Amino acid sequence: MSVFLPDLPEVADHAIAGIATVPAVELLDLLVRTVTVHGSDGESQGVPSILSMRQARFPRFLPVEEVQRCTFAVTLEDAASDPHLGTRTRATFTSRIALAGGMHRTRTHAAVTFGGADPKIPQPPAAIAHDVELPAARAYQDLIPLGPRFCNLRGFVRLGREGGTGIVRSPEPPRADLSLAGCPYLVDGAMHLACLWGQRYAGYVAYPTGFAARLIAAPLMHGQRRCMVVPRSVGSRHMSCDLWLTDEANRVCDAIVGLDMAPLATGALPPAWVVHPLGPQRLS
Repeated sequence: MSVFLPDLPEVADHAIAGIATVPAVELLDLLVRTVTVHGSDGESQGVPSILSMRQARFPRFLPVEEVQRCTFAVTLEDAASDPHLGTRTRATFTSRIALAGGMHRTRTHAAVTFGGADPKIPQPPAAIAHDVELPAARAYQDLIPLGPRFCNLRGFVRLGREGGTGIVRSPEPPRADLSLAGCPYLVDGAMHLACLWGQRYAGYVAYPTGFAARLIAAPLMHGQRRCMVVPRSVGSRHMSCDLWLTDEANRVCDAIVGLDMAPLATGALPPAWVVHPLGPQRLS
């Protein structure tokens, strides 16, 4: 089915390698909106108590400068039957752009499987030891140079070998007409925490390429959450981690299991001051 991207006047603040790019969380939000309104048979769907997603992939960036020249579609397909996972729907977001000579190019930018058996939300560790405290403002200034709309980590970010913690807060003014997944800026900010962890302990600037599962129990349309990241594996060109967003009572509201991240082929290295510094410290 044909779809339209929502009006995102602030998307110029989201630049990757100097190129304004539609955030993956916005494409995921569009897929959530589509699937929770229409299933693969076109019928209206009920709202689950826990919104579950699996096998997400973000294979290609969508540059903002191409948006006006593209048409967009979401394909909904019944996923392969699995007695342990129940009914599932695979949603895929694609763009189609006209090229010279009457040619067209179609690309997939996001794909995710929705639904399944009642999931169990994994719990984060009770505490994570840290060896560095970094002001979120400096992180955005020196390590993740985004515009104001996407600088949503607040206060101090705390990082250690076993993971990291921080606070994410939705920007002002709040977005209207959000999907059942809640404010996309919150999970986007949590992914920034994962990126910071990777810069310090993996030694490269990594971007999300997909995840194994995401489970949303208490979406927040506007406000603040605590976020935590714990690494699962780290390689020379790939890292995987788990993310949590929790409320003021430390209850898990949103969890991402197996977030895959990788650097760009020609990506710049993080500055030396953040990579493997010696001993506990607080950076200003």
